[in-house]
Amino acid sequence: MKGKIKVIVITLVLLLVATGVFLWKMNDISKGLSEAEKQRLVEERDLLEEQKGKAIDDVNAVNMIPLHLSGEDKNVVSTKFKNTKEIYSVKKSQETEENLTTIKKNKSFSLKDPLWAYNPYGTNGCSMYVYFTTSGKSYCRYTISVKDEAIPDFTRTAAINTAGGVTKEHEYQIIGLVPGETNYITLSLYNPDDELSEKQTFSIDIPSSRSGARKKLKVVDGRSRTEIANGLYVVFQKAETVKKKVAAGRGKKAKKKVVKRKKNAVLLYDNSGILRTEIPTNNSCGRNMEQIYGTLLVASGESQLSQINPLGQVIKTISLSGYKQAGEYTYDGSGNVYLIATAAGKKEAPASRVIEVVLETGGVTEMVNMNTLFKKVYQDAVKKSGKKNVNWVELNSVMVQGTNTLLLSSKKLSSIIKVSNVGSFLPKVNYIIADKRLYKKYDSLRKKVLTKLSEEEEAEAEETPAVKNILKKPKKKDPFPSQYGQEAVQYRKKSAEGQYELTMLNCNAGKGSKNDGQSYYLRYLVDETANTYQLKGRKGFDRTKQYGNIQKQDNGYVYCISDRGIYIETDDTGKLIKQYYAPGKPYRVVKNDFKGFWFQ
Repeated sequence: MKGKIKVIVITLVLLLVATGVFLWKMNDISKGLSEAEKQRLVEERDLLEEQKGKAIDDVNAVNMIPLHLSGEDKNVVSTKFKNTKEIYSVKKSQETEENLTTIKKNKSFSLKDPLWAYNPYGTNGCSMYVYFTTSGKSYCRYTISVKDEAIPDFTRTAAINTAGGVTKEHEYQIIGLVPGETNYITLSLYNPDDELSEKQTFSIDIPSSRSGARKKLKVVDGRSRTEIANGLYVVFQKAETVKKKVAAGRGKKAKKKVVKRKKNAVLLYDNSGILRTEIPTNNSCGRNMEQIYGTLLVASGESQLSQINPLGQVIKTISLSGYKQAGEYTYDGSGNVYLIATAAGKKEAPASRVIEVVLETGGVTEMVNMNTLFKKVYQDAVKKSGKKNVNWVELNSVMVQGTNTLLLSSKKLSSIIKVSNVGSFLPKVNYIIADKRLYKKYDSLRKKVLTKLSEEEEAEAEETPAVKNILKKPKKKDPFPSQYGQEAVQYRKKSAEGQYELTMLNCNAGKGSKNDGQSYYLRYLVDETANTYQLKGRKGFDRTKQYGNIQKQDNGYVYCISDRGIYIETDDTGKLIKQYYAPGKPYRVVKNDFKGFWFQ
């Protein structure tokens, strides 16, 4: 019996030791993976000071494969586009896709001999299309390097929409190429165990920016020690107008100005201010982009929306028929897009309507007309200005709150307005978030303004109410300053019934504003049940009056100071991490890592 007990004890001890070794090993592996992931995050931060040399320095010229866009050695497919209109032709895009498919069917392509096409769909001048197959499953990580020592390498893992993130068939849009430079592209293949199995480097001369955008922005480092967030800055701005002085004639001292207008585009810059993507647009750049059904929805024209897939192909283009886009748009999750618009060909207030676009059919329906919804306010503005097209409302944000229910931001009215029954004959103003003083002339609208709730009132409401002297009615102190001339309002539903959060850039501009030299990031908690809203967060920044936006990151803020033509990233305290000088005055700047779209 004692012998059996001894055997059991020894067995248990051995099992415990084995388990300890196993857990130690697993912990060690876990730490190893964690370190590898950390290294990847550093590589993808796109900062020279964090990179150990340049990838091109480690490549033997003998092993490099040159790519050519023209001449006798041409080995890259290229497509010509007459203009932006042709780029966003679905027919033209389909023809390009069919041409690439035919080439793929008639030849086998490997990593040493892949199919390359330069910007085949015309939607990104900083990109290459690549296709090849491998004998085993793998994923592709690529690095773009140039010899300019001031430009960091750009490294990403290409997105794969297959189980396990590995595949034998590789087809990608390689983005991040630097315009006007010789780019060295290294494709590295890794097996399912994250082991490097094969790699190859290619060289190609990329044309200059089609839109005339600057390939490198001036960047100033701040004093914050917080790490900058990974991702690309998406810059929405009008094309620059460049003035140059040239001699009026030979031998003459007189000078004349030559004005050249660059082409519109949505521009994506990395953390070092290097241009990495350029999406051309026609007479517009919009205010935002949306990822829908695995595509990017962009405002490709003044009266046009387009969906672009991860390879750059234009999948769908929708005409806004009778309307011009005049602000941002939002997706409702059910196949419909709501867009701020101006009626085309009519002499009326700009950015005063909201239309619904059905993505599947391309159908366009007007849902809200502020000129009739706020008829008296509009009539007074027309009377005062003497113009029917007076800019009295300027809608700049639209949010879907529920079925046929929208939240609208009006810059000119410094108001956030909930409208229900949109698209019907009788849309309804549910409530308004604004300074009540702005509606003192309009009693019916003033009654719809929600009540501000202070932190003290909230605490008091939770306690047993005390008996109050009804004869004394002390003047109520304003709990917090209202928003004025707000931009880029964002909506987030809370778990509590009837509650949600709003964040925005309070430009602190317009009637009622306090010129204290600052704009503010604001966060409101709205309680529809109690008809109140409460200030939950406020952070001051340098002022921008006209456009701009502010985006809360995990460890800080991204802020577009449109008036000054710059955008910044700060830490949570507002201390500067980096500042970027964007030519012109960008409408908005947002940061996106594009994981699940271009990258994984």
